[in-house]
Amino acid sequence: MRLLKDDDASLEPLEGKTVAVLGYGNQGHAQALNLRDSGVRVIVGNRDDAYRARAVADDFAPLSIREAAQAGDILLVLTTDESQPHIWASEIAPGLRPGKTVVWASGYNVGYGIIKPPGDVDVVMVAPRMTGVHVRSLYLKGSGALAQYAVHQDFTGHAETTALALCKGIGLTRGGVFASSFREEAELDLFAEQVVWAGLTAWFLECFEIGVEFGFSPELMVMELYASGETAEIMAAMARVGFFKQMGHHSTTSQYGTLSRGPSLINDAMRARAREIMRGDIREGAFVSEWSSEQAGGSERLDALRRRVLEHPMSQAETGVIAAVQAVAQSLRGSTGGDD
Repeated sequence: MRLLKDDDASLEPLEGKTVAVLGYGNQGHAQALNLRDSGVRVIVGNRDDAYRARAVADDFAPLSIREAAQAGDILLVLTTDESQPHIWASEIAPGLRPGKTVVWASGYNVGYGIIKPPGDVDVVMVAPRMTGVHVRSLYLKGSGALAQYAVHQDFTGHAETTALALCKGIGLTRGGVFASSFREEAELDLFAEQVVWAGLTAWFLECFEIGVEFGFSPELMVMELYASGETAEIMAAMARVGFFKQMGHHSTTSQYGTLSRGPSLINDAMRARAREIMRGDIREGAFVSEWSSEQAGGSERLDALRRRVLEHPMSQAETGVIAAVQAVAQSLRGSTGGDD
């Protein structure tokens, strides 16, 4: 994987162009502000909601999504994945003309063929590997998030230079960007969500229940599993130092316990299930069909799943613990004169 940096990109392809940010949510807010601060002409399209009001507060004059799509030369489609198929034909596609560039921050809808752009536009992806809040805060600090970029359709012959120019304007080439594809980005995202984080989430719940069964208080289990912040710090150290190399910061008792017991907790059934999800649900598209049907039916199962986890004893026990930890953190910041 080759990381491209600031010297590998230029803002020149954006000169004289209007970038229309369609959707002023998490990524839209960050990318619009970063591009504007980089000297790019930016307009915002958003429906009449709290995000539109936020755009006004940030000194934009928001248009409707349809108006912005018509006015922009480069369209950043940054509404939610689930909303895009519903607004594509009525609000975005009517604004397209030959030679425009359409940009996604996720490969999901185009990668799986849910949205099929016309053949006379450039279709690229600029996908930060960080939330919009951090894309913005890193930019303001003179740094940048890592990102994937991809060229799905190159009608003009300049799609890649446009994509890299956007990466530079958003501040992503400060961190580093690497080439990918829409489908690869989408599949890896789904793999992380349905195997990595799904497995971790289920295992944390199981560990909570085992601890309570053996006599530990629910609050103590919440503290041990995640609320103290130690787990987050370990994950951050993995990113800074290395997955196993960070273990040097822990006691030898911890190292031996983790390395000697870990392999026995994974069995063949779990390995088979992970591969089944990757093969059938993700690569062959079964999840896409299931999720589309779920949305069409009003997302009733998703609502039920959310209710179930929020009613779980771990969720009930965490409220007081998290409040106590935050109060301690706030008092420490106050005593040292620090700020957020």
